[in-house]
Amino acid sequence: MATLQSYDGTLRRRFQHREVESTVEKVYSTTIDKCGDYSKPPELPTWNKRETLRLHREINATADTLRELSPMEDPETISPEGIIRRLFPDPETLLCIGRSNREFKTATLAGFDDLKNHQFIVAAPMIARWGKTQTGKPSQHTKEATGPRAYIVCDFDDPPPEQHPSIIMQLMKFRGAALVLSSGGKSKHAWFPTTPHTDRDRIFWRTCLALGADPALYRNHSQFVRMPNGTRDNGKPQEVVYFNPNNITQ
Repeated sequence: MATLQSYDGTLRRRFQHREVESTVEKVYSTTIDKCGDYSKPPELPTWNKRETLRLHREINATADTLRELSPMEDPETISPEGIIRRLFPDPETLLCIGRSNREFKTATLAGFDDLKNHQFIVAAPMIARWGKTQTGKPSQHTKEATGPRAYIVCDFDDPPPEQHPSIIMQLMKFRGAALVLSSGGKSKHAWFPTTPHTDRDRIFWRTCLALGADPALYRNHSQFVRMPNGTRDNGKPQEVVYFNPNNITQ
């Protein structure tokens, strides 16, 4: 246990203490079927550093480039509620939204006050207000209670920040983006609509991963992403620099 926890400082995000415990417990409590099919799933693409550098030099985009392309002018001035209402048009949609990783709830949009002070949202509708965590505890933020992915959200941690706009511009050649926002730190995050075609979404995901998107969001569609035009815990705005409400999940 101590060995696993020693890696905490090298991870993309700090994990919760219980995450390590539940994972270890799950491994030791799992019964192995010796007759099962142990063929490995296809390996995910890893970040192609040369390609993103080439794209950056060729496209040479910046956040201002994305702002100029935005169909909605001054997207950073739109309220978070206004953006979420467009991304999830059905007023009865259950959404999981958090002020932090520890303070969150699942409700319809009308059940939240002042999303400007919230950091996180799950980019998928919830199918229930409550579900069970991996440890069996009731919670309003669980994979069990998360519905099908509504948006493919790309969080670029590994590529240098100056490359992010060019990477996103390249991905927009394959699929129109719903929005692009600043994380309130150095990175840019892009939201792309899903389609009814699972294979097409899988292929697009592989392209995103090859260009440096965080594979954690591919593996876990219930993971929190940054609230558009919300506020990070350091007080910095998570500004939307590009918003196209025509590119929403149908």
